[in-house]
Amino acid sequence: MYNEKLARFFKAKGLKQKEVGLIMGFSEAMVGRYLNRTAKMSPEFLMSLSRNFPEVDLNDLFASENEDPNAIHEPKEKYQTTVLTDIGEIEVRLKMIKEKLSKKKD
Repeated sequence: MYNEKLARFFKAKGLKQKEVGLIMGFSEAMVGRYLNRTAKMSPEFLMSLSRNFPEVDLNDLFASENEDPNAIHEPKEKYQTTVLTDIGEIEVRLKMIKEKLSKKKD
């Protein structure tokens, strides 16, 4: 399952939940909830994961481990991290615009 794959990835990097949280901008408790599947991974967490750990292929992360090895698969398209980066930049710019607009109202 994806949470186990992700936990193995962080362990292989020598990272504890607290360190992962600091890198990604989440609390240690929230990282624990995601890794223990007591909470569904948020889009923000996935964007931060992709931004801070670009070597993690989200397609592989969520691929089923029970797939039939004899099944015919079309080649996977390489997951593009630039889309998530662009979304993050747009969010930052929107936040700045909102702040400027709220200052003008005052």
